[in-house]
Amino acid sequence: MRAIKHLTIAAALILTQLAASFAAAPTEAVLSLDLSRPGPAISPYIYGQFIEHLGRCIHDGIWAEKLWDRKFLLALDKSPWQPIGPAGATGGAFLDAAGAYAGEHCLALWRRGEGSGDCGVMQRDIGVIAGKEYAGYAVIAAVSGEPVLEARLSWGDGATEQQTVQLSGLGPEYRRIPFRFKTGGTTESASFSIRLVKPGLAWIGCVSLMPADNVGGMRADVLALIKQLNSPITRWPGGNFVSGYNWKDGIGERDRRPPRWERAWNAVEDNDFGLDEFMRFCAEVHTEPYIAVNTGLGSVRDAADEVEYATSSSHSRWGAERARNGHGKPYQVTWWGIGNEMFGDWQLGNVPVERYALRHNSFVAAMKAKKRDIKIIAVGAPGRWNDTLLPISAAQMDLLSGHHYTERKLKAPFTAEDEAKYESAFPAYSGSVMEGVRRIVADYRQRLGSGNPELDRVRLAIDEWGIVRDWNPAPDGPGVGAFEHYYPLGDALASARALHELIRSADLVSMANWAQTVNVIGAIKASRNYAVLDSVGHLLALYRAQLGGRLVPVKLNAEAPVDAVAAFDRKTGCLSLGLVNYSPAEEVVLSLKTAAGTLPRTAQAWRINGPSLGAINVPGKPEAVTTQTLPAVDLGEPIRLPAHSITVLKGGR
Repeated sequence: MRAIKHLTIAAALILTQLAASFAAAPTEAVLSLDLSRPGPAISPYIYGQFIEHLGRCIHDGIWAEKLWDRKFLLALDKSPWQPIGPAGATGGAFLDAAGAYAGEHCLALWRRGEGSGDCGVMQRDIGVIAGKEYAGYAVIAAVSGEPVLEARLSWGDGATEQQTVQLSGLGPEYRRIPFRFKTGGTTESASFSIRLVKPGLAWIGCVSLMPADNVGGMRADVLALIKQLNSPITRWPGGNFVSGYNWKDGIGERDRRPPRWERAWNAVEDNDFGLDEFMRFCAEVHTEPYIAVNTGLGSVRDAADEVEYATSSSHSRWGAERARNGHGKPYQVTWWGIGNEMFGDWQLGNVPVERYALRHNSFVAAMKAKKRDIKIIAVGAPGRWNDTLLPISAAQMDLLSGHHYTERKLKAPFTAEDEAKYESAFPAYSGSVMEGVRRIVADYRQRLGSGNPELDRVRLAIDEWGIVRDWNPAPDGPGVGAFEHYYPLGDALASARALHELIRSADLVSMANWAQTVNVIGAIKASRNYAVLDSVGHLLALYRAQLGGRLVPVKLNAEAPVDAVAAFDRKTGCLSLGLVNYSPAEEVVLSLKTAAGTLPRTAQAWRINGPSLGAINVPGKPEAVTTQTLPAVDLGEPIRLPAHSITVLKGGR
C-alpha cells in the first residue's frame, strides 16, 4: 500500500513538472540589426536628472540638515519645535521680533527664577545611527541675566540613552556655539532639544544638526548613490517650486538667509541650499548644471541678475557678490530654462500662451545681454500651446520642453490583490510611459518642414518624465515625506521602455531629465538614516554607463514581449543593446542576426531583475531589485531573457 502511494506521488510530481515545462516553454524571437547605417547620435543629455525643493528631495535627502524650520519661521503651535517647560509669567519659549536674526524674529527662551524649571524647545523624529557622530551649532545671544543653555540628543527614554552638551561662551551679541554628539543607539525617532537651565533671557537665531561626515552640508550616503547614477546634467530648482522662488534668498551667509513659506508645495524653505550649494553639488557628483528661472512671480531683472551672478566676472555687480560669497571664478552654466509649466493653473503666476511667448522673449533678451552664448529651454506642451508659442519664440530658444508622468494608482508595497491587478494590466501599463514620450515627440515631429527654419533648428528637452503613484502627496508604505512613491520592478521595466523611446527619438530629443532624483518620485530612496537605489535608479545607472553612441536600426521578427534598442559607439568600437522582457511570466529566447555588418563574437552582460514585478528596494534592507554582472555572452547563440528583466549587452568588434 505504501509503495503504491509513493508511486502515485511520484507520477503526480512527474506530471506536474511536465505541465510546468510546457507552460513555461519560452517564446522564440529574432532581432535583426543593421550595422551598416548607424543613425543619429544619442545625446548623453537624455540621461539627465532633476532635483526640486519639494518634500525630502533636497532637505534630509541631498542636504544633510536634520532639523526642520531651523530658523524658527513658524509659530510654535504650528512648528516641528515643541515647547518644553513652563509658560506664562515664569517664562517659556516664544518668538521675539526684537531679536530677529535670519527672518522676522528669533526664538526666545526666558526663565525668571530658579524655581521656575527648565524651559526650551524639542524636535522629534530625527534619524541617528549607533556610534556615529553628529555635529551642530546654535547661534545664541545672552540678553538678560546669566543664562545657561544645554543641547541634548536623545535616542531612547533612559538616562543613559542621551547626551547633553553645555553651551558655553555666551555673550550679549549673537555667537555661534558648536556642539557634537556621539550616539549609542540607532533609531529614526530620536529627539533634539535646547534647554535654558539657569535663569535669564536668551535669543536663539538658528540651530543646525548634521551628521559629522557631511560633505559640504550634503549627505555622504546619498551623494555616493548620486555618483553611481552618474547623470550628465541636472535640472534645478524646479519644478513648480521655481515659480515662487527668489534665488537671491539663497545666497550669502547661510544662517542669515531668510526662511520663507514656500507657496508651491506649502512648506518651510530655509534657503540653505541655494545657487552656490547647487554648483558645489554639481562639482561633487560631476554633473552639468541646468538652472530654471522664475517666470511665474519673478521678474526679468531677477533672471538677468541670476545669469550675471552665475557667469560674469567679479567686476560685474552680481559677479562681485558671488566673489564676496567665496566664489571668485564664474561658474560654467550653459543651460537655462525659462520657467516651468506656465500653461498649468497649478503654477504660480501662470499666464495664457500668448503672454508667455512675449514673456519668454523678454527674459531671453535680458539674460543673453548678460551672457550671449547661454542656451535656452522654453516651456512647451503639445497642442495649442506649441501652436502659438513656436511661431513667436522659436528663434529665441534652443530646446523646447515637454513633460510626461504616468500614474500607477497602486500603493507600494502591493497587497496580494493589488499585485494581481498590477500584473494583469502590466502588458498595457508597461508601455504607458513610452506612449507619453511618443506623443510629445510626435507633436513636434509633425511641425518640422513647415517653412520655419528657426523651428526646424529647435530640438526637444523632455525635462520631466517618470511615474507617480498618483497626485496625492502621501508617501508609500516605507516612505517618510511627500510624494515618496516607491518604484517596484515593473515600474523600472515601464521606464526602460520609455528610455528606449527617447533613444529611438535621438534625431529630435536632445535632453531628458528623470523626475526626480532623491525620495520625491526619486531614483534614490533615503530614510532618515539609510539610502538605496530604487529599481529605476538601477535602470538609469546601467544605461548611462553602458549604452551610448549612434542609434542602430533594429527589428523584431515576431510578436514577443521584448523592447529592444541598439547603439554603436564609434569612439570605442562597441555595440550596445538594451533588451527589456516586459512579460510578467514568460521567458524569451532571442537570437541576433545582422541585416548588414558583422556582430561582435561575445559581449559583456548585465541584468536587472527581482523576485516579482512588485519587488521594491527599501533603505536599510537588502535590495530585492538588483543589477547583476553576467558571464560573457556568445552573440552567435540564442540569449535567454528571463521574465520581467532588463538586459544590457556590450561588445567590441
